[in-house]
Amino acid sequence: MSINLLSRRVALSAVALVLALGAAVALAGCTGGSGNPGKPEAVGNRAAEASADASASDANPAAGDVVSTAMVVYNDGGTVLFVDQDTGSLYYPTLIGEGDDVVFGLNGDDIDADELAVGNIVQVTGNGIMLESYPGQYPGITKVEVIEQGTPADADQYAELIEQVVVAPDPAEVPSAYVEYTTDLAQTSVMLQAYDYDWVVPGDGNANADKRELDGDFDDAQGVLVEGVADARIAAPVDALIGFSVAPTNVVVERTPLVSTDKPAVDPNAEDEPIAATLQSDGTVTFTMEPGYAYEVDADFAQGEASYAFYTLS
Repeated sequence: MSINLLSRRVALSAVALVLALGAAVALAGCTGGSGNPGKPEAVGNRAAEASADASASDANPAAGDVVSTAMVVYNDGGTVLFVDQDTGSLYYPTLIGEGDDVVFGLNGDDIDADELAVGNIVQVTGNGIMLESYPGQYPGITKVEVIEQGTPADADQYAELIEQVVVAPDPAEVPSAYVEYTTDLAQTSVMLQAYDYDWVVPGDGNANADKRELDGDFDDAQGVLVEGVADARIAAPVDALIGFSVAPTNVVVERTPLVSTDKPAVDPNAEDEPIAATLQSDGTVTFTMEPGYAYEVDADFAQGEASYAFYTLS
């Protein structure tokens, strides 16, 4: 299943990939390598070579930590993909850009995830739990350290594998979106579909552009949320992220309290409350999400605008 290149961490995409957070499998047990058609052989685990130069704390990770080695095979500044060097499995190192002191360069300096270069060999420390999706997702990473510079040419062997999951957005398609959040139980990503949009499809250069429109609402005249509005279940306020299959130019997030949860509804006469939301350089939006609200996301794009909605239950 293909994932859009502008999605950063989860499988965000122009295609409708909904994360299945079902059974988790250990990182060491991920499938791949020569046993899977189209997947190249792993090039070996360099963790042992790196350990001679590692500090005592690096050489002796905390109890329960799992240390593996991967190659950076794709990085567009928003989406990073690793290939495990023991199993040949492709995966997203989810959330490695969410905090300080997680990603380190060759000299040990703290760096941002978008500074990882294709071809880098990295030592990955985490809880070893890979979410069951394709590509896999590894939200339990606590440290990524570059142990070998490598070159982009080193990643060429994985070109066919990357092409299977990275596709350019279709300019005729209204962008899809997702909201991603992490609780004590799991990391969750919920797909959002636009319920209202004005979208211009580029013409052939001579002719007229084609315009697509949908005039809709996420609730009816009584305030009942319409079928298809996604839900997120949280017990308390959490930091959340909204991503899009096409990078927006501006995003406004508003919320309205739910007056009913049995049949999710808002007061149709209530005023929407704008909330603080920050548009990041990679096109994602960060905000704090609380239970008991309907959220509306209005996004502007180079080709038009679209609105999305979801609601939160405890």
